[in-house]
Amino acid sequence: MRFALIALIPLTTLAADLKPMMVETDMVIFADNFSQSRELKATAGSAAKNATAPQPWNPNQGTRWTVAEGVLKGQASTPEYQSSHDTHKGVHPRIVLNATPAEYVVKFSFRLIDGKPFDAANRKSVSPFLEFGHHISRISWGAAGAMLLADADSLQVDAAKDFKLETGKWYTVLTERRADEIYVQFQDGPSFYGKHDSYKSEPHAVMIAGLEAGHMEIDDVTVWSIKGGDQPTWSATQKARPATKEVRIKEAKAK
Repeated sequence: MRFALIALIPLTTLAADLKPMMVETDMVIFADNFSQSRELKATAGSAAKNATAPQPWNPNQGTRWTVAEGVLKGQASTPEYQSSHDTHKGVHPRIVLNATPAEYVVKFSFRLIDGKPFDAANRKSVSPFLEFGHHISRISWGAAGAMLLADADSLQVDAAKDFKLETGKWYTVLTERRADEIYVQFQDGPSFYGKHDSYKSEPHAVMIAGLEAGHMEIDDVTVWSIKGGDQPTWSATQKARPATKEVRIKEAKAK
């Protein structure tokens, strides 16, 4: 198989144009550049009877994923799957990267090939998103751009107005996650920072989702563990960021 679980490789350098700003990386613990073709199948969760151990990649909601031409390719579930489910139909490609500890740095590239444009007025329409913990920390795209969410996707803690995803364009993203903080950078694009109590939650796997009825691709994935402490320039980085205001976008679910 093409992925590599690398437990004891010290970090030497990251790409010069996209580096961690908040935390210091320690070891590369997972890498996948999709050089060997293969098909990915979903596995049962650990709570299920006869469940298997989690694999690094797990397709979500019946969506279909294969490795071909040096990238991971995803598409929606089959019409048969969708017609047999009342909810969670897999109408847009979604995949989970399980190879993450509770605190980590992850870097990957992705692009949307095609799909139905997100309709913010349609409650059943789901925007593309990047998740770092299921419904814990989410970058979501809407009519006004992108936003970083917290508190079960009910609270906007940061935003980038007019930052929209273009089909056919590759985006490279680097995310730093620790305790109650997250920092997300897009190469040649905006960055997002959030600090919220709801981030102190157990789910920490990465989920990547595209457009409804669309196709998407993922490439060059690396996960690092982190050391304790901050990057020496983190305080200055925070001070240089524009002030943000939390915005409640919907009522939080009762706990």
